[in-house]
Amino acid sequence: MPGKLASGEHRFEMCRLAFDDERFEVSSIELDRGDRSYTVETLRELKKLYPEDELYFIIGSDMLGTLTRWYLWEEIISLASICAASREKGYVPDLSSFSDEQKKRIILLDVEPFEVSSTEIRAIISRGEEKPALISPEVAEYIRKNGLYDDGLSAYRKILTEKLDDYRMHHSECVSECAAVLAEKYGADVEKARLAGLLHDVTKNTPRAEQLEIIEKSGEGLSEVELINPKVWHQISGAAFLKDNGIISDEEILGAVRWHTTGRAGMTLLEKIVYVADFISADRVYRDVNVVRRLSETSLEHAILYTSRYTVEKLVSADLPIHPATVDCYNDMLLHFRIQKG
Repeated sequence: MPGKLASGEHRFEMCRLAFDDERFEVSSIELDRGDRSYTVETLRELKKLYPEDELYFIIGSDMLGTLTRWYLWEEIISLASICAASREKGYVPDLSSFSDEQKKRIILLDVEPFEVSSTEIRAIISRGEEKPALISPEVAEYIRKNGLYDDGLSAYRKILTEKLDDYRMHHSECVSECAAVLAEKYGADVEKARLAGLLHDVTKNTPRAEQLEIIEKSGEGLSEVELINPKVWHQISGAAFLKDNGIISDEEILGAVRWHTTGRAGMTLLEKIVYVADFISADRVYRDVNVVRRLSETSLEHAILYTSRYTVEKLVSADLPIHPATVDCYNDMLLHFRIQKG
């Protein structure tokens, strides 16, 4: 189940096909440089080629928040004006890390966000759709001809497309990709993370009566708190559905599906990864999502402590029951960091 990304040469050729217009020029200078390529080096070369021209570097607004961690970021701003295109409505960037002079070099592009991601496009290709409307016909044909982006999960996607609506399918693809990134970062099995992320919501759209039937057949049963909280049923019914139908036998993956909503004390590395990925996947837009994304760059445990506390506070404020496993998860993270109240 390898996550198969396209080589630089393939990506260059797809860009050439996509921008087959005299107004654009697709450059190969980064490929020609070989080895690791930094943005500042590319801008230096472009400045030498076009010394009298003003350079504009277009990025997504999410990248603006991490720009100060880029290699020689101050020189990047001196070489080019930074154009940040918003990826969400009402975006207000935090520019406190930039000097007044640097702020003058930052342009916020007020554009209508287009709700699509590279994850979704690759999923369309993997599903073998004949006319992927989000991709030019020339690029789509090039991808098919060269067998790009085949991650080996087509059979699982076929199952999901029969059980999930478009919104939930997109979310599952986003969690899958996010889980793979976190697995790479924290040393987990990337293939398992990608698959667990893809399958985590397999019964999310399944009618409640059917979920109860799946759970009953599995022999697990529901506690009194779970019975009055249907939002947690899908993690239980999902793991049972996958196991009882012979779709997944790997206990690690089943555990990641089983605990992705509530969390629990003593989570495995894969369970932590899918739990966090579900909170920070590219499609998530809740109030504190960027906080959790930043915490996940430091440690999974920091992110889990924050999200479990966030969940507990949200449920308490709404007078809703809290799953004991969520409380256990929160306490487990407190003990992990040896935090003591009072």
